[in-house]
Amino acid sequence: MSRFIYWTSVVLCSGFLILPLLMVWPLAFNPSSFLTYPMEGFTFDWFVKVMTEPGWTRPMWNSLKVACGVTVLSLIIGGLAAMGVMMTRRGTQIVLSALFVSPLVVPSVVVAVAFAYAFGRVGLGGGYFSLVLAHSIVATPLVFLSIITSLRGLDPNLDLAGASMGASRRYRFFTITLPLTAPGFAAGAVFAFITSFDEVVLALFLADPGSMTLPIALFAGLRDRLEPTIVVVAVLLSLVSMLFLMLLSYLQKRNAAPRS
Repeated sequence: MSRFIYWTSVVLCSGFLILPLLMVWPLAFNPSSFLTYPMEGFTFDWFVKVMTEPGWTRPMWNSLKVACGVTVLSLIIGGLAAMGVMMTRRGTQIVLSALFVSPLVVPSVVVAVAFAYAFGRVGLGGGYFSLVLAHSIVATPLVFLSIITSLRGLDPNLDLAGASMGASRRYRFFTITLPLTAPGFAAGAVFAFITSFDEVVLALFLADPGSMTLPIALFAGLRDRLEPTIVVVAVLLSLVSMLFLMLLSYLQKRNAAPRS
């Protein structure tokens, strides 16, 4: 009976998540310029348009640059914070962890307005640097949670053994801590990249015309021109997310494999 409940829940939850995608994805190959069924045929013209039209390629490139910058900055800050918190007492860990993940509970609109006002006051304005800083505030807590979870599963005696043999803290990190917690760092990098690449509220407040990101282009497309190119971008983003998840799963299995 429990097995039946388990598989029923899996099928229902999977269908709830996947069925809407399967209903929309075919429209990316519809020759019609409207999002309607039944389909009039099959074409890749909309994919070609997304890959060649500057209105899509430029925002895609901007989103990629911002997401890469956010990933690097979030990994550095989140990783250092997670390692620092792990060195404190149990009660202090709870308080510091709650403070560090607090940006996740603040509405995106509030964060966006705060950053727009603060950057305006210091004369920073909108652009690449502003987007990287703002997105990092939202992405870093996810990196922090991912890394600190991996660190809590690490046997502290391994680090103590390295220290007892005269290894420096830096050497112990690169030879003991980082290899054993690599899935946590990889998961944090994936979360940071996807969070930045998909963020629209902060981008609407902080992006200037030269740094318009892909979510803004999608938002404008939904408002101004509802055509299959929007579905094409959604399909491409879904495929990229799947590739990241497959890579993360591969890294986790590789790390869990027994070493000779």
